[in-house]
Amino acid sequence: MYMIYLIGTYLKNSATGFLGVILYNLNFYGFIISGTFILPDSPMVLFWLVSFFLFLQSLPKNPDEHKNTIKLFFAFFFLGCSLYSKYQAVYLLFAVFLFVIFYNSKWLKSKTFYFGLLFPITAIFFIFYWNYSNDFISFKFHNNRVSIFSLNFNKDSFFREILGQIVYTNPYVFFVIVIALLKIRKRKFDFDSKNDAFFLLASIPLILTTIYLSVFKDTLPHWSGVSYLTLIPLGAAHLVNKENIEKKLLVFFTVLSVIFIVGLLVINLGLFVPKNTSLKIEEQGRKDVLMDLYGWKQASKKVNNILEKENLKHLPIVSKGWFPTSHIDYYIARPNKMNVYALGDLSEIHKYYWINTSRFDKDFKEALYITDSRNFINPKEILADFSLQKTIDTIPIIRGKDTVKYVFIYLIKKD
Repeated sequence: MYMIYLIGTYLKNSATGFLGVILYNLNFYGFIISGTFILPDSPMVLFWLVSFFLFLQSLPKNPDEHKNTIKLFFAFFFLGCSLYSKYQAVYLLFAVFLFVIFYNSKWLKSKTFYFGLLFPITAIFFIFYWNYSNDFISFKFHNNRVSIFSLNFNKDSFFREILGQIVYTNPYVFFVIVIALLKIRKRKFDFDSKNDAFFLLASIPLILTTIYLSVFKDTLPHWSGVSYLTLIPLGAAHLVNKENIEKKLLVFFTVLSVIFIVGLLVINLGLFVPKNTSLKIEEQGRKDVLMDLYGWKQASKKVNNILEKENLKHLPIVSKGWFPTSHIDYYIARPNKMNVYALGDLSEIHKYYWINTSRFDKDFKEALYITDSRNFINPKEILADFSLQKTIDTIPIIRGKDTVKYVFIYLIKKD
């Protein structure tokens, strides 16, 4: 957020920086996904924006000035950190190369440029080496998620990607950015055109790439989220001369805050949520998307009481898939110093593919199988090796006065 302010201030003035911060907080990807969730996007975005700001201050300038070379050197360092956090940062590296080639080739004669490149190259080396040591499993995983060439048009993915980019950016922020880009095309901005070029080179290619990939494969809208964050200062520069724009945006932000508070009340109290009493207990809450954000703290307390009462804390916990295993790990296993084993292949368990190996050096003959009604799978279907499968308890999760889902605890044993 502060980096957006600095970029906007450098681009035009402090008012632009302030408006940029407001637009950032209206951006769902920036405020929630990378700003709140624990994802690789969080460090990637931070390091990307720091690196971008330093590149913006140095690349268009004279390489012979010492302060510019210092900024460039540290820009490459933070670019390396961003690249090590998530692969998307390679687009910022491409932007640097393209800018230097087409707008300021003097940097190609600077030793600092090549020394600085060692940072992203080192990050790429570590990524490659880790994959080499693990059968290139990360590359194989992502190769199954994307397709560069295909004859099949995935219209659902394509339209979902387009709509998702607009929603994740916030429709208002999205169209502010689009108008700013149109102004650049018509040369209506009053600042250095080289700055415009670097903004575009660092953002547009990733946006177009994700849209292209969505034509053939299912994609996720947040993959291009950092590109829209990069363009926010341009949108702020477009708005800064509008009459009373700061007050209007603050009113808009206040309205969104009220909506956010109402949303929290809906999630935690179930206000305005229709009741569904026709489902089996194994399916309770499966169609309630709000349950992704509710119930685990309550489940933690209730399950912990049962584990204590039945003296079961010495056993490992087994669950299917990285979700809900990760929640069970955080809310139930960790407070009780228990280990969790995730069932499934790499695409189903993600990081638990390695966590399983680090936690369990040998097979176990007795464990607890825990799942919930939103993700229920009968243990008989996936745990055939365990001849004894005994139900310990079925725990209701209450929201308001209603039972919204159940947590199931089984004791499983091998002969």
